[in-house]
Amino acid sequence: MRPMRTTQLSRLIAVAFLFVTMGVILPDAAAQRRINPVKNASKELQGKNERRQDGDSIDVSHFVEKHDERGNIVLVDTVKGIEVPDSIANGLEPGGKVPKMIYPLLHSASVSVDIWDPVMRLFGQHYGLIEFSGEVNLHNRYIPVVEIGLGTTDYTPEDNNYTYKVPLTPYFRIGCNYNFLYNSNPDYLVMAGLRFGYSRFTYEVNDVTIASDYWGESATFNLPRQTGSFTYMQVVFGLKVKVYGPISMGWFVRYKAKLHESDATYGKPWYIPGYGSRNGAITGSFYISYTLPFKRKIPAPEIPLD
Repeated sequence: MRPMRTTQLSRLIAVAFLFVTMGVILPDAAAQRRINPVKNASKELQGKNERRQDGDSIDVSHFVEKHDERGNIVLVDTVKGIEVPDSIANGLEPGGKVPKMIYPLLHSASVSVDIWDPVMRLFGQHYGLIEFSGEVNLHNRYIPVVEIGLGTTDYTPEDNNYTYKVPLTPYFRIGCNYNFLYNSNPDYLVMAGLRFGYSRFTYEVNDVTIASDYWGESATFNLPRQTGSFTYMQVVFGLKVKVYGPISMGWFVRYKAKLHESDATYGKPWYIPGYGSRNGAITGSFYISYTLPFKRKIPAPEIPLD
């Protein structure tokens, strides 16, 4: 029985040694696991905006804040010259993802003048006058628009025997644009949109001449003045580009379609203020805008060199 007891004692000592060894090793390993992610996050300086890449961190002991052209906060390491956007202050989503809309709800407002009709009249167009518009930019994405203009015509076709007149008449349209570059630089917009327009106006057809080849005589008369109303829609696509300071320029291609028209006793009108000529479905606009930003830019602080 003595050898058996010696063997059992040896086994107990071995087991006890194993437990003591594990007790010493496991706490150190656990501690090492807790420390490793912090040490390995970056081989450089530890600090704000840690992104677990070398050179991405900023030492909190010597950094300053400045603002970029969009008003976002940028952290600058004055020793290494590293610039990193402040994710928390700028409202970035977890993981550094850019949110769906980075610009504020009320981003800006603009007033514009459309010089399409005045320019086209220099090239032979016989109708139109001028148009103004106002818009509000929401999140740099949705842009409600109101368009108001004045239209007129006094036109005698060369190959016809009448004069068509519409006195100076106001018209208006409402609609909305969608900016496809809503999370990009707001100085450049690529847009599509809809417009709904309405015009109520009077028109005349004067000096209507009817000639008789048989009798060799002719008669001239005027048709009574008529009042018409016209409702229509436009599908638009265009661009807008900043030129200088708050001044921008842009253009739209407009596809137009009639929605409703009042009855006419002596023939349908040839020109409708705001809609243009009855002939053709494509028109355009070229405008100059003045933009009023709702959010004033904050000047960037000076970065110390020391």
